[in-house]
Amino acid sequence: MEAVQQAVDRSDLQLSHKKLLKRKEKFDFSARLRLGRVLFVGEGNFSFSLSLAKQKAVSVSSILATAYEAEDDLTDAAYQNAGKLIGLGVQVKTGVDATRLSETIGSRRFATIIFQFPNVASRDPKYVQNPNHVLVSRFLKSSRPHLKRGGVVVISTVDSPFYEGALKMNEAARKAGFAEPDIYDYQPSDFAGYTHQNTADEDSAIDDHGSFATFAFSG
Repeated sequence: MEAVQQAVDRSDLQLSHKKLLKRKEKFDFSARLRLGRVLFVGEGNFSFSLSLAKQKAVSVSSILATAYEAEDDLTDAAYQNAGKLIGLGVQVKTGVDATRLSETIGSRRFATIIFQFPNVASRDPKYVQNPNHVLVSRFLKSSRPHLKRGGVVVISTVDSPFYEGALKMNEAARKAGFAEPDIYDYQPSDFAGYTHQNTADEDSAIDDHGSFATFAFSG
């Protein structure tokens, strides 16, 4: 039992250390958008891509913003934001499955691929794994062929032991052939106009949380 307790203590120490490292800096989304073509997946209401597309020095023509939902299934807010993106010169596409990108975006490659708060709105195990871990793993595998040399895949999530245990980011990275991700602090309030939308409804899961993280997987 003593050995087990020591292992638990080491695990807790590693988790605390990781959180400390995470909070040293934030991921610079704006800088990434200036480095080349960018793909947003799972955009939901398109408010995150719209927030970034409005920033200065961003080449809107290099952005492809996508949603899993078909056009007819978009919420009113999503439809309005999609129209604003198109008006800015951003390419918008619906019906894009983040785990099967080649089927809808062909062979295009990007400097950055961004997925904010991936969630399948279910906790029912899939292949004896949390379904959100399966989603992230499959998304990372699907993304690899679409990354340019030096490209980065970016995922933001709630920062909590529950989400860390459900998503298992390091394990998902290994399955997809990535090294362990760099971890950054993330604050949704830093992005003007951004409102998170749940997969199953128009509510926001992030309203109930105060700590968030961005994981960057280098290709």
